Amino acid sequence: MEKIIFNGGQRHTYQDGEPVETYERVPYDTAEVITTEPPLEFHPKFANQGKMIAHDVTEFIPDVNAKMVDWWWANMEKGYHIWAPGEHYGFDWLVPPCEVGYEGSVEFSYEFDPYHPMAVNRQSITLYPFTECYEHCWMSTAPMGPGESLLIHMYKDVEGGIYWRTVVVVTEECAEFMAAHQDDMPIASHMAYESGRLKDFLPTLYNLWKDLPDPWENVHYDLTTERQPDGTWKHKYDNKPHKNRNV
Repeated sequence: MEKIIFNGGQRHTYQDGEPVETYERVPYDTAEVITTEPPLEFHPKFANQGKMIAHDVTEFIPDVNAKMVDWWWANMEKGYHIWAPGEHYGFDWLVPPCEVGYEGSVEFSYEFDPYHPMAVNRQSITLYPFTECYEHCWMSTAPMGPGESLLIHMYKDVEGGIYWRTVVVVTEECAEFMAAHQDDMPIASHMAYESGRLKDFLPTLYNLWKDLPDPWENVHYDLTTERQPDGTWKHKYDNKPHKNRNV
């Protein structure tokens, strides 16, 4: 039996040399940047590993809550293109959450290169490198030039929405690669587009799907964090497949 590709029926590949249809960004409201959050500090367990913070921005996202975002990470095939129209070319689950749960799930996302996907691997937040964390956290690794980047989205409910903090941790070599390719990989600008778009599609999409009882088609995570005795972090729940909370 042919393996199902979990991409929501969307186009997900261009052949090398095939012209790519490009589109302008749709209108969106830039998210409010929050400057009052304290700086992050590396936990001693993860210090002195040659890693540095290449990007750290906290934004206020109105009309979105943490439960919606937890759900989104397991159901991105349902709306990846409408998250960032014109810059999200395609999406596949290489290892879908419905088969493995949160940790170890892998997406193929086509963002800066419409011909070749970026493999984004969900990581256990026992590898989260900082001393402080928000109430919810999603963390992944992806190739970045000569090495690998660590992408963290952490978020917490506040009045009227969430604080959404995006952090990118890289080696010095990766930071140099990012600086050299900022024209064809405008990471900060792209993330600002994604942040600004969250309120425009996620509440509606979540409310359409949230009551569907089939845990294969509608996976629910709870990415609530919990501090461990040594000051590192873990998820409170294991988020394994078909053990979905609050469906």
